Amino acid sequence: MNLPAAWADPIERFLEAMVYMAGLTPATCEAYRRDLSRLAAFARTRNLPDWTAVGTADLKAWVLSLRADGYADGTVRRRVVAARRFFLWLLDENVIGRLPTDGLILGRAVRRRLPRTIPERTLCALIEAVDGDGRDDRRDRAMLELLYGSGLRVTELCTLRLQDVDLGAMRLHVRGKGRKERVVPFGPPAKAAAELWLKARAALIAGLRREGELSDRSAALFITDRGRPFTRSAVAAMVHARIHAFLPEGSEATPHTLRHSFATHLLDHGAPLLDIRDLLGHASVETTGIYTHTSAAGLRETFRKCFPRG
Repeated sequence: MNLPAAWADPIERFLEAMVYMAGLTPATCEAYRRDLSRLAAFARTRNLPDWTAVGTADLKAWVLSLRADGYADGTVRRRVVAARRFFLWLLDENVIGRLPTDGLILGRAVRRRLPRTIPERTLCALIEAVDGDGRDDRRDRAMLELLYGSGLRVTELCTLRLQDVDLGAMRLHVRGKGRKERVVPFGPPAKAAAELWLKARAALIAGLRREGELSDRSAALFITDRGRPFTRSAVAAMVHARIHAFLPEGSEATPHTLRHSFATHLLDHGAPLLDIRDLLGHASVETTGIYTHTSAAGLRETFRKCFPRG
């Protein structure tokens, strides 16, 4: 979308600031850019010269137009949040003198979908079924063990480097959202799978060197047959083939399903919510709290054991 500099330049400066101050990911920046550019296009239809002229009435008219166009409540809410953050930055930069977003309603409350999980025994059995001696089998088994055994986001798995894995201490150095780093433990099954994959990986790297095809990005823990880091879509395809294909119709299995299952199974076995928060790399325990709604069986058992009249 081509916008005049008076509209486009503040958006780009805002995004640069957010990357530096808040660690916004490229995907989030692009979403903000689209949302703010569309807001700018709407404001221009009201003959406004630049961002300083945008008032609360203009923003309310924009929200009404989004609803009239049939956008879902979640989409409207996301765009209003982007606008609020942008205008707060404009205020901090002394570009505007007051917040036009004051009094702006976010939109109807969005019911948050509870995370889907896979039963513990089912998931463990499906992961253990990936037990071949081939290179792909060893790589996929190690990826599955770490996705589930450490609760990693798929991006975190893809960005793991060799030096991020401490087999002796059984822990990972993970770079999460917002450039936040954390240390995450893993168990003996993941260690055994990682050891087998590292041997297969070393043989692959040696072969690529002999053929002169080694990628200069070969420091990634999980690589393709050409030595390139695994992508998120490739990991998702692997999980679909290894896990999803064997589940009942209507079930779900994505890399994030394994992360949800990790958290839920920890909670089922009595792990404190604050510890689960730290393992997942959540900024707030409120985010982790959604898993309390998925562990009804565990909560019933805790009630039975601990409540005096249970």
